[in-house]
Amino acid sequence: MYGLMYNYYRMLTKEDIERIYKPKEIKRIDNAKKACKNSTSNWAKNYWFNVFEKLCKKYGRMDIYRRDIH
Repeated sequence: MYGLMYNYYRMLTKEDIERIYKPKEIKRIDNAKKACKNSTSNWAKNYWFNVFEKLCKKYGRMDIYRRDIH
């Protein structure tokens, strides 16, 4: 019984809060980046890379673009 109560009142870590409250722009950029990494054909890699680049430009997050390019 105590174990159940302890897990119920467990505090959130910093990572949990960032994952829950991540802005939609960052989620979209991360999803495009993930799709680019998981793509298998050259067409898909080029497409998702261009989407990733355009989203970074659109939302003013070129720091993410430069960090993940290298």
